[in-house]
Amino acid sequence: MTSRTRARTVFSLFIIESLRFVDEKKLWFEGKLLSDILRMSRQIEVEYLYIRTRKELAVALKRFHDSKKRYLHISCHGSPTELGLTLDDVPFDEFADDLAPYMDKSQRLFFSACSVVNAKLATAVMQGSGCRSIIGPKEDISFGDAALMWASFYHLMFRDKSKSKMTSKRIASALRRVHYAFSREFVYFTRADNRRCWDEIDVNRKVSQRRS
Repeated sequence: MTSRTRARTVFSLFIIESLRFVDEKKLWFEGKLLSDILRMSRQIEVEYLYIRTRKELAVALKRFHDSKKRYLHISCHGSPTELGLTLDDVPFDEFADDLAPYMDKSQRLFFSACSVVNAKLATAVMQGSGCRSIIGPKEDISFGDAALMWASFYHLMFRDKSKSKMTSKRIASALRRVHYAFSREFVYFTRADNRRCWDEIDVNRKVSQRRS
């Protein structure tokens, strides 16, 4: 499936969140807290949407497409093979199929989810869509640290209004600064020249490797 033709995207952020019922009861809405922090900065245009099911995920992805926002942030649970929504689990290949019509080469995908960002996800998404990069934590992160960590990253990305895009160099620099501040490692996959190939950039030790 290929990406739809779409108008030029806007330098802004769209957040989709889905939690377990126990997290909802504790009011651990990390994505909502992140969106509130970013709105307070008045530097970032951000839209937030909470979902519980696979069907709602499909609607949310279309809404992301229609918003013309450039960056998609998904906060959820998961495993090395699937996304964990409140009521549904979504295997990576099915997620890639759902995402494919709504993401092009100008757009980047961020995950705040345990164990989700790995080579299997990168292969499914990169081969199925025009997604430019996928970034997420390498290890489990607490609710409070995750919200503050991502707020710090996006603040670094959006605070200079003269720079209207995220370049790989700026992303790597910001991730290293957040890594040093929070002692958390990131996984960063970026599209290579070959459509069926991705690069993994190690922002924690400043080396990179390629996979096909």
